[in-house]
Amino acid sequence: MTKSNLLKSALSGLLCAAGILSASAQLEYNAEEFWSQPHIREAYLGNYELNTKTEPKLSETEQEVFRELLELMKTDKNAALQMLLTNITPESSGAMEFLVGSLYGERDDVENAMKYFTLAVEKYPNFLRARRNLAIMLVQNAKFEEAIGHFIKAIDLGSRDTTTFGLLGLCYVNGSKFISAETAYREAIMLNPKIKDWQLGLAKSLLNQKKYEEAIAVLEEILLDEPENEIIWISQANAYLGLDDPETAVAIQEIVDRLGKSTAASLEFMGNIYMSRNLNDLALTYYRKAIKKDPKRSVKTHVDTADILVGRGAFEEAEVLIKDIRSSYADRIAKNQDTRLLRMESHIAMNNGEIEVFIPILERLIENDPLDGDALMMLADHYTSQATIDGFSRADLYYERVAKITEFEVKALIAWARSYVSREQYGKAIPHLERANTLEPRPFITRYLEGVRKIHIANSGY
Repeated sequence: MTKSNLLKSALSGLLCAAGILSASAQLEYNAEEFWSQPHIREAYLGNYELNTKTEPKLSETEQEVFRELLELMKTDKNAALQMLLTNITPESSGAMEFLVGSLYGERDDVENAMKYFTLAVEKYPNFLRARRNLAIMLVQNAKFEEAIGHFIKAIDLGSRDTTTFGLLGLCYVNGSKFISAETAYREAIMLNPKIKDWQLGLAKSLLNQKKYEEAIAVLEEILLDEPENEIIWISQANAYLGLDDPETAVAIQEIVDRLGKSTAASLEFMGNIYMSRNLNDLALTYYRKAIKKDPKRSVKTHVDTADILVGRGAFEEAEVLIKDIRSSYADRIAKNQDTRLLRMESHIAMNNGEIEVFIPILERLIENDPLDGDALMMLADHYTSQATIDGFSRADLYYERVAKITEFEVKALIAWARSYVSREQYGKAIPHLERANTLEPRPFITRYLEGVRKIHIANSGY
């Protein structure tokens, strides 16, 4: 892969990191808000009457218990729960287990609710409400894959409500089954178009299928009711980016910024788009805003961005960003991140011809890691470029060190040979090229070796 393609690939990764791929993450539901909604709680709470068409028939003993239970539940649900627990036997129909599970569900005791709903469906596999409530509890416990089978069985038994289909869609989304999720969410929305969670889920499944135009239509409908919802605006910008319309994506992000609801991620997203259009000064503006917006954000995110700027030759912008990173995250920069920043700073200083800056940086890198082949090579190449006796002597020392590092040996031998060629010491270059060609036979090394041999023979007079 060429350097140009590597830069394009890296920039594409940055755009995805703050763009299309994160659109789905931005549309995650808030668990606390989600489970407190009336339409969700009503799905498994409040109705303790049994339906004998889809539920097990009660034995005479169970019928007597149930009559007492209904009265007791009006005044003391704790006593009702204890009464149920004492009446559960291996021979009970499953109805008692269902009621226990419902009472535990009402208490938000998800583990016990799942336990007793499971017992109910094991005793009576076609127990619709137990099957459906078990699935709901499994979703609440983030056991999405396990819940799918129970939802499907509940639908087969006749459950056709919006919550069943909506939560099934949520399960499919979490399993990355986006086509199935789309189908489930569309059913849920048809049954109740007012529930925002299903619209968000549909938008998420469409975005992940790259159905950007359809996703935009869904998001626009949500924005009619929530015009200041920055997550929806940002997701819509992602969709326009997916349609290769960065101008509209940026315009939408500007709206979010003016609403005062930009996040560090959305600001980085804007910076990435401007960088992709070679507007590096505007990109830098938003990258700096992102750092100020969330000082606790991952340092690596900003280091990656600086690396891309250096790779694109935007040295001035990269230098400013690196200074911001160092001042804002001084106590949080890990050793490997510091090494990356030092390497970037050395490239910038070298580009600016600031020898007094990049030499100490490279020496510090080597001090931190004596096997830092990149730093050793940069120093060796620098001293070669000085074309002085002292410079060549220093270069040889560094080439010798880097040539002892296995993964850098071939590269070092070729560079060392070129250094000798620049000094017209062709005889010393030949062994290094022969060694490199033995370790890693490549046509260009062979051609270079043959050329150096010819010049050496011509200059030697034999």
